[in-house]
Amino acid sequence: MAAYLLLQTNDNMAIAKGNELKDRSIPYSHIDLRPLKKDLKDTIASFAKYAVTYDFTFTGTITNNVSGSITPTSTFGAGSRIFPFTARLDRSRQNIQSFRETDTFGDLLKNTSAKYCPDPHENASRDYVYPITGSIGIAKQLRDFLSLKVFSKLGAMEGPPTFTSNITFTTTMHGNVDPTIVISPVENSTTRSGGYGLTSERSDEHKVIIAFAAVSSAMSGAEVAQFLTPGNEFQTPRGTQEEVASQRAAAESIVRFELGRQSGPVIINESFLSLF
Repeated sequence: MAAYLLLQTNDNMAIAKGNELKDRSIPYSHIDLRPLKKDLKDTIASFAKYAVTYDFTFTGTITNNVSGSITPTSTFGAGSRIFPFTARLDRSRQNIQSFRETDTFGDLLKNTSAKYCPDPHENASRDYVYPITGSIGIAKQLRDFLSLKVFSKLGAMEGPPTFTSNITFTTTMHGNVDPTIVISPVENSTTRSGGYGLTSERSDEHKVIIAFAAVSSAMSGAEVAQFLTPGNEFQTPRGTQEEVASQRAAAESIVRFELGRQSGPVIINESFLSLF
């Protein structure tokens, strides 16, 4: 939004408000946007009800394998006898966690606490161990969505236009220890050789579905004024058409890319079906 206002080079008020937003020393909710020209105010307010749903899935798999072997060898003048013994213990554990959040542009702009970003001038860095806790490129997804909505004919058969992006990160850590002891046999004696192996592996899959939904209806003059007024009085009602549409888009993505690839039977609960 700051970049958009700073593009209005012939509008001193727009430049001033754009610099306020860019500086970030003042919380967004405390910046008064009412002095802007009507067309700029209408453009900014038109995004207030845009919704985004984040569907997170974290799958962690830990594998710990232990193996061992011992080979007694009995030697005598004419040859030797070997009695190999082996044993193996394989253990694995998988944990799947998932949750979903829905936001609107208006709520993020007006109701996000200043404490949410300790340093507003520093963007979240990438986290290579737990990728979904760091920067995952949502800005690019948002730009693609807005470009399709504003400059193209992004549409929907029913309800608000939507845009969905699936992002998956996989992190694998592997280690093993496999020492072996070999003792040269001595004639007319029994010797032993053997070893053991320890293998440990952890695989984490971080998946997030980002679903955007555009506004389906214009805001009233009173809603626009409330949205542009400093403070936290603006509240987007829960369960709007845009929020429902973004949640439905995330569910459709699951059906298309997850359930559609299952080879066996799939059980779908009623709450999932209610989105369609």
